[in-house]
Amino acid sequence: MQRGLQQLLSLRALLCGAAQPLGEAVLYGQALPSLPQALQQLRGLKKQANELRVGNVIEHNGKLLQVVSLQNRAMGRQLGNVNFELRDIITKAKHPAKFRPYDMVEYVRLEGRKFQCLYTEGSQVHCMDPETYEQVAVDTELFGEASDFLKEGLEVTLNFHRDEAVTGEVPGQMSLQVVEAAPTMKGETAAPSYKRAVVEGGIEIQVPPFVQAGDSVVVDTAERTFVRRG
Repeated sequence: MQRGLQQLLSLRALLCGAAQPLGEAVLYGQALPSLPQALQQLRGLKKQANELRVGNVIEHNGKLLQVVSLQNRAMGRQLGNVNFELRDIITKAKHPAKFRPYDMVEYVRLEGRKFQCLYTEGSQVHCMDPETYEQVAVDTELFGEASDFLKEGLEVTLNFHRDEAVTGEVPGQMSLQVVEAAPTMKGETAAPSYKRAVVEGGIEIQVPPFVQAGDSVVVDTAERTFVRRG
């Protein structure tokens, strides 16, 4: 019986990736998760529906689905349902979904790897791993609307599931050159008004009156908003 207990503890330590020998962990009273908990860690995580964010990937009805958009509906002082627009990672089809705030969903942990954007060709972007020099070509659709920001030399993140790239991310903020800016009207400089501008990639944003064509500005890529001069 003692030997069986030792084997069970060793299995738990192996599943949890114990950084030190089992004897030391027991000696110093370090708590290891139960065997079911350890197995759950290998499969993935459970998250409440109201904890999900745009870009997260979940497994639902046997499909890998990425959160494209979400909307929380409040009902008085109580949390209402969370309405999602989900995109099938494989077929690219979009599906509406509705969850209660505290419904538990299977959150898929992806392996993020840094790549350098080389060039885009048609509907694909070619990227290179800066450490191994491995090159991959993936659909720009993996980046969603953020694909507008792809350009040569940009560091991007490709997220893999079972060795397949399923989503892509650009940096949260980027310094971009203003290629077109509306003229500043007299009398507007004292007011906190904004004007239309176009930056690299043909992306339209609103900027303060002092920004002119040729300036560099830092843009929030998720919100497509002006952050500061850059």
